[in-house]
Amino acid sequence: MKALVYTGNATVRYLDVDASMPGIDEVSIRVLQAGICGTDMCVVRDERPKVAPPMILGHEFIGQRLDTGERVIVNPILSCKMCRACTEGRMHLCEHRLVLGVHRAGAFAETISVPTSNLVSAGTASLAQAAMVDPIATALHAFRLAPFPQGPVAVLGAGAIGLSTLFVLKHFGVVDVTVTDIADVRLELAARGGANRVGKSADGIYDVVYDTAGTVATRRDAMLKTRAGGTAVLIGLHSAELSMPAGPLIGGERTLRGSFGYTDAEFVEAAALVTALDTSWVHTIKFEDAEESFNALLRGRSDPSHVKIQMQMPGLARH
Repeated sequence: MKALVYTGNATVRYLDVDASMPGIDEVSIRVLQAGICGTDMCVVRDERPKVAPPMILGHEFIGQRLDTGERVIVNPILSCKMCRACTEGRMHLCEHRLVLGVHRAGAFAETISVPTSNLVSAGTASLAQAAMVDPIATALHAFRLAPFPQGPVAVLGAGAIGLSTLFVLKHFGVVDVTVTDIADVRLELAARGGANRVGKSADGIYDVVYDTAGTVATRRDAMLKTRAGGTAVLIGLHSAELSMPAGPLIGGERTLRGSFGYTDAEFVEAAALVTALDTSWVHTIKFEDAEESFNALLRGRSDPSHVKIQMQMPGLARH
């Protein structure tokens, strides 16, 4: 079968590979559509997280069970169900966590084998919506990590996670949301998505600030723009470093929260929410063009209006 494979040395290749065989309590899935995530970029560009090549990337996808034909969305976080975190209901923090496309073969392939316990019905979601469940679940989890805001909030970055966070905030009735980005076209998308204010920087003081960009500067800004007693939630993974003054954090009793992934329940909840998502900022490409598109992203030459790039597998009708 064809697959997009990380081969090391900051390189991805469109290759012929052997299809994986399902293990015990697993099923084979024909991939229908899969999205390129910032994590995929970090693996190739920065070797964070460290991945042993060759590795088929990809964890945001919708597929079709080969045994029943059902359209399904796959939770890519595999947990042991036995460690302390798992027994506390936090399977995303499992001590033996495996992530599809990082620790075992991912979804940038014609087929993939996954545990049946990680399947969620795609319902009436379109292909583009269904392949966005992972980002929506990520945003939902970040939203739940902070107290419900009584005042204004800010989202730093209008990429896929930023716009997903905006979608979640508006769905749950957050009234006053500012979204920042350096790209004008993405600020326009945020305004269309319900942001009350958009701009190149967050100029106010906020109950909660969600940093989806993940740079040293935006992490620092998230903390400094949070009101005393407020919460800064760090989602983005772009930079490996964190640097900020201790005085405002300690003296203002600000809370700094890291946010990773989502619980199993939040993934299921996101699958229900996603049918209301406007996917006009999702750009679909042919799977055979994925190597070229991925390399364009690595070089920073992609169209900023293509906030999320998803690849559709050949020979499959749109669902």
